Amino acid sequence: MTTGLAEERKPSDETAVIAEFIAFLRDASLRRHPSGPIKRFNQGRHTACLAAEFSINDDLAPQHKVGLFREPRTYPAFIRFANAGSATDRERDVRGLAIAVEGVQGENLTPGVTRQDFVLNSHPVMVAPDAKEFLALLRAMEVGGFRRIAYFVSHPRAARIGLASRQHHSCHLDIPYWSTTPYLFGNGRAVKYIVRPSSPRTSALPSKLTDGYLRDAIRTRLAAGDESLDFMIQFQTDPQRMPIEDAMVEWNADESPYVPVARIRIPRQSIDDPAREQSCEAQSFSPWHSLPEHRPLGSMNRARREIYPALAALRRTRR
Repeated sequence: MTTGLAEERKPSDETAVIAEFIAFLRDASLRRHPSGPIKRFNQGRHTACLAAEFSINDDLAPQHKVGLFREPRTYPAFIRFANAGSATDRERDVRGLAIAVEGVQGENLTPGVTRQDFVLNSHPVMVAPDAKEFLALLRAMEVGGFRRIAYFVSHPRAARIGLASRQHHSCHLDIPYWSTTPYLFGNGRAVKYIVRPSSPRTSALPSKLTDGYLRDAIRTRLAAGDESLDFMIQFQTDPQRMPIEDAMVEWNADESPYVPVARIRIPRQSIDDPAREQSCEAQSFSPWHSLPEHRPLGSMNRARREIYPALAALRRTRR
């Protein structure tokens, strides 16, 4: 059975899979943190939380003026740079970028929310195609040992993506980020999001990596001046080669080029504000903090709709 552009295919067992996923994450989180605060299961160690501005470009073509991007405007924003699972910056890892665009008016998919959130990673694809397979992977990773090895031996594609995605990066401000999962862009159109650095400055990888060299790099850069990032969209143009339900498939930029639609400005600032650090850990980002025109699509995102608020509630019990 084929699908059209921006069309989803929901498996019959998805509701049960998501319930199992939430139960697994709750149990694993409590095992990891038997006392004290419960950290995020993924991207639990943040590098910096920053005040920013999210400005819609004023030269957008009519077909790009949708939802949040309908008119030129600058919104206040909050950014969290994080590491996926490492205990120290000396380990190779995937980096994360979460953006909360604040003061967004209109109907929201999460009632009472006035934000548009974007959640991105430093690799263009995920290590699993959908929620069911991602749960199987996380279970194997949590057990470790032979179970983990056996999973990757039997899933060589996931092993290749996992190895390629974990890197020593020079600075969170130097690298591109991808949403990896698709989103509506108005009626009948789907996009993925991409963020790329546009500042003239870059950081060098230190000759000796320290536990916090990535935080030091951001501190140095923002002490010297402003930084900027371009926010872009990539349209789905072929539902077979650019699937909605398989997060392991990269959409080819030659077939569908990235289109800049906004600019993120991170003004010069100190990253060592204790109040902001505390606020950062209290934040709960979700792609379902969204206008309907940008509704999340695909298995991974449908699972996030239930998982993210459940884990945020769990973290609040130990705050």
